[in-house]
Amino acid sequence: MRSDIRFSILMLGAVAAFAFAQDPPAPIPAPPAKEPTQEIKPAPVAAPIGAQARFYAEQFRRLRGEIDELKGAHALQQQQTDKLKTQVKTLTDENQKLNRRLAGKFATAEEMEAMRAALKELDANRLQDRAIVQKALADLGKLIQKVAQQKAATVEPAPRVVARDFKFNTHKVETGEFLSNIIVAYNRAYKEEGLGTVTQSQVLKANPGLNPNRLLVGQKIKIPLPGEIK
Repeated sequence: MRSDIRFSILMLGAVAAFAFAQDPPAPIPAPPAKEPTQEIKPAPVAAPIGAQARFYAEQFRRLRGEIDELKGAHALQQQQTDKLKTQVKTLTDENQKLNRRLAGKFATAEEMEAMRAALKELDANRLQDRAIVQKALADLGKLIQKVAQQKAATVEPAPRVVARDFKFNTHKVETGEFLSNIIVAYNRAYKEEGLGTVTQSQVLKANPGLNPNRLLVGQKIKIPLPGEIK
């Protein structure tokens, strides 16, 4: 566009130089004077502009108008170019910011490779652990089957010696009492009387068939005196 403007200016200068370089048209000769008694001077007549001069003048005006239009178009294009430059710079800055944010969110190729290796190792360990668990379960099943096939040995309880002809106190079981608590209470009373103490074994001998873990409320128990049962 600048070359067009420069060409138009050069063309305008050439036209102006050519127009002013032309010789002015020759004046029209005055008509011959008559023989009046008084000399009359003719009014001066302006020299007419030639067709060629008018043509160049018209070209000059046209070129000047075109130059003004070109200047306006150039100024408008310059404004649009500056605006596009600003937009491109803004987009470039935003793209760089986006790239920086994305760079921190995604894993690199090395990190992805390390993750794949870790997952592969984890899967291998899982398969190995599964095999170990299956073997342990199989061994446990065999052991259970072996134990089930064996006959459990029956242990006969030792016969309890039943005491006869001994002195004792009768106790009636109340709610919340246990055999151990009952024996402790009676031993405290026996000690206060200076008689000594009795053991749970002696109480069981005095009460054949008594289950120390299942006392019933209202049940009567014989508590022997100290020294009556060995």
